[in-house]
Amino acid sequence: MGKPLRVLSVEDSGDGTRLLIHELKRGGFIPVHERVQTAEALRAALREKPWDIVLCDDRLPELNCLDALALLAEARPDIPFIIVSETITDEMAVAAMRRGACDCITMDRRQRLVPVIERELRESAMRRAWAEAEKNLEKSREKLQKMMGATVQAMALAMETRDPYTAGHQRRVADLACSIAQEMGISSEEVYGIRMAGLIHDIGKISVPAETLSRPVRLPDVEINLIRIHPQVGFEILKDIEFPWAIGPIVLQHHERMDGSGYPQGLKGDEVCLEAKILAVADVVEAMSSHRPYRPGLGLESALDEIAANRGTLYEAVAVDACLRIFTAGYELPAH
Repeated sequence: MGKPLRVLSVEDSGDGTRLLIHELKRGGFIPVHERVQTAEALRAALREKPWDIVLCDDRLPELNCLDALALLAEARPDIPFIIVSETITDEMAVAAMRRGACDCITMDRRQRLVPVIERELRESAMRRAWAEAEKNLEKSREKLQKMMGATVQAMALAMETRDPYTAGHQRRVADLACSIAQEMGISSEEVYGIRMAGLIHDIGKISVPAETLSRPVRLPDVEINLIRIHPQVGFEILKDIEFPWAIGPIVLQHHERMDGSGYPQGLKGDEVCLEAKILAVADVVEAMSSHRPYRPGLGLESALDEIAANRGTLYEAVAVDACLRIFTAGYELPAH
């Protein structure tokens, strides 16, 4: 049994097309073909019918092969394009190959046509399979991301039912951190990871008694020290969850400072991941701006003064600069 082949021939000579169809039949194909000679006819044929291969003469009175290639690239770039010509200059062949032609064959060597087409059909099938695999992988990635997002949202909800203040703080920090990251030019995938980490960056406070978190007075040192271990507790909760983002390390490091004066590990400089540095700036700005059980909010201006005054010493300079720019441009923290 022959192999069906849908052939679009861009050729001004019926005799030339018949020779090529005869060659294809000799090679075991059952060709169904159409011949076009103008740009309009080529455009219509590409739009109206499916094709397995395009065979094109290098020069027609109204259409050369480079123009035909351009039309194919616009309409159906997935179809293999082969130039078949009586003669073709080296310059034209090189130009055509650079623009997407698969091969150039002269009529006196048309016996090459069948093996070239077989090769291109195999490669075209592989490209389609690869594109389909990438599409399926992207769907799986999106599904996984939604599942992970739902997991994070469930964790944030657990915090909210226990401590509504902490939940509101986490949402606002997450929003601000994402805006800072976007201003810094960080990829959308990384920004999404920062959002997820921001939504649960204080999850370790679940180990702190609720009455300690809500007490309207300054806490004694022993209780302050209890609160200061919450990044480590958060990391222990998250470390075995296979997130597509480094959420555990971000949560662990969001209270570290550039000069090593932070906690829980006393990391400094490049020892702290960039996402945690961004989250740290957002955390400080939101915390200072907002009401705390033991003090009223200090206001946004004081918060921005704090990060500006400690730019590069406590807080990552690039993140501070981005934060100041977005507030200058009109960014507002979400409502509580």
